[in-house]
Amino acid sequence: MHHIDIPTATDCIQILEKYNTPEHIVLHCQTVWEVARVIGEGMLRQDHPIDMALLQASCLLHDIGKYPSILNRSKFHDLHGERILEQEGFPDVASIVGQHVVLRSKRGDPIKEEHVLFYADKRVVHDEVVSLEDRFLYLFETYAKTPAAADRLAVMKDETVRLERDIFLLLDFAPEDLTDLVQKET
Repeated sequence: MHHIDIPTATDCIQILEKYNTPEHIVLHCQTVWEVARVIGEGMLRQDHPIDMALLQASCLLHDIGKYPSILNRSKFHDLHGERILEQEGFPDVASIVGQHVVLRSKRGDPIKEEHVLFYADKRVVHDEVVSLEDRFLYLFETYAKTPAAADRLAVMKDETVRLERDIFLLLDFAPEDLTDLVQKET
């Protein structure tokens, strides 16, 4: 399925280049897509609807706001990325990218592309697929510089653990199988 307002993988790489995204961020985004693709394909096998083109573009572009945010010393790279993608004419992708740090859906909402991106991003450190435990160890070591930041990360971890449970209820494999499944795909 090809959507006019969803960039292809090639388009995504060109957009990342346009915004001078460093190679290590591009590699991270590509690895997040590999994790999300395994999950998305698993959902489709179980007849759970997921738009793979939208998921791919959202994963590949989810950190487009990261480098500009570093340069500007601004927070909220997710919302910066959402603005960039709205300006580029990709509102559906923008909406999902804007939720990869804080989900806007309610508990119990059906699992959609934004949930898969949010979760897949929490399974990748740099360009390596890791457990949620290892990812959050990294996040706490890197970003928990204040008690408020540590509290936000603790809330995110709880939400991610709950989301993992909900996602894997839809799948025919377990969270610990992801690393091997991603390696088979690449």
